[in-house]
Amino acid sequence: MESIATVELAVWAGMTGALAVLCLVAMADCLVQRTVASVRGLAFLIMMGGGVIALSGFPEQLFPELDNANYLPLKVAIGPLSAALALRYLGVWLGTEREDALTRWTVQVACVVLVLLSVATFFAARRFEPHNVLMSAGGIYLAMVGVAMFISARAAALGDSLARWMVLACVFLWLAVMGLVAKSIELPGLGLMTWVLTAFATVAYFLIVIALTIQRTREMRRLQLLAKGVVAQDFNIPMPQGSQLIPRVADVMWRSQRMERPCVVAAIAVRNLYELADELGHGVEIEILAVLAARIRRHVGFRNVVGLYHPRCFVLAVSSGQDPRRGELFVQSLLTSIRSSVRVGPPDQRFDFWPAVGMGVVQVEHSPMEALAAIDRAEQLAIEDLHIEDLLSRPLDMDSVPQVR
Repeated sequence: MESIATVELAVWAGMTGALAVLCLVAMADCLVQRTVASVRGLAFLIMMGGGVIALSGFPEQLFPELDNANYLPLKVAIGPLSAALALRYLGVWLGTEREDALTRWTVQVACVVLVLLSVATFFAARRFEPHNVLMSAGGIYLAMVGVAMFISARAAALGDSLARWMVLACVFLWLAVMGLVAKSIELPGLGLMTWVLTAFATVAYFLIVIALTIQRTREMRRLQLLAKGVVAQDFNIPMPQGSQLIPRVADVMWRSQRMERPCVVAAIAVRNLYELADELGHGVEIEILAVLAARIRRHVGFRNVVGLYHPRCFVLAVSSGQDPRRGELFVQSLLTSIRSSVRVGPPDQRFDFWPAVGMGVVQVEHSPMEALAAIDRAEQLAIEDLHIEDLLSRPLDMDSVPQVR
């Protein structure tokens, strides 16, 4: 029995050490980067890691003299607080909190409830049996994991490719919480293998979350630099092109129809794409398209479809699973962003390129409109918008104005 207890202690010590190493790495990143994202990652690791370690019972094993009467309230209260922080950061990371009304409402309500439950469990731990309090805390943890899995799955259904891996992370978190709750209430019949799997699931959850956070931060940073026209090593923006766009747009329309909400299919036509070809040579349009694609992607998010129908026409489809008001509000701000100047060319020969763009928007209701027809109609409206801009910007010919005598 003593050897099993020693191995079990080693398992929890290994899990704690792994979490401590991750916190140190996050702290170093925070000191080097000095960004909001790095501070957010460090706070997440400290709070969630602290909650996991407290629930594991490792502090009691390491310090047997620990007063359980004073430690138990802290042990059960830190869990809901860390869960509220994790849900808040998950909504920020997914981006659907500002785009999807249901996700925004779910995260806000869940965070308020978790904070209230943290206060309630803190005082309940001083009045009720520890076993009952720990059981209640375990139920809170599992409910939080369910909410996190729901909003991650919803983001994946709305088109976020990284959200699918976050769902996997939530599965590991569910396994970890199940094992930690069983450990805290001393559920009989569970052997050493259960604790090994629990420790593995815990570390796997944090590793996946950190890897996803790093990748999303890197994507956002690269899009930010490209959108400002800062020269990068390459100008490749992964997006569907040509005929590849049609099934992607059709998928958005099908998903919107299934949710019984409209979606927006828009086309952005760039008239003067090859304007600087004589000064800088052919190929400068690739740099221009990369900057414009980065601006569009930053504006519409990672869940929506953005593609290049042909070199002078972008097409985007905004999922109606999000807030339907966005289809009416995003057009003007997107055009303002796209029409700002782009610095292109080699470092010793930089030119300001001012995109001349027109935008056509088609709001697809519940009718079974085909994707190709929606794209073609949006492109036609974008070209008409360009003609209107030409007429408005054309100087008035006074000779052609009738004179009133």
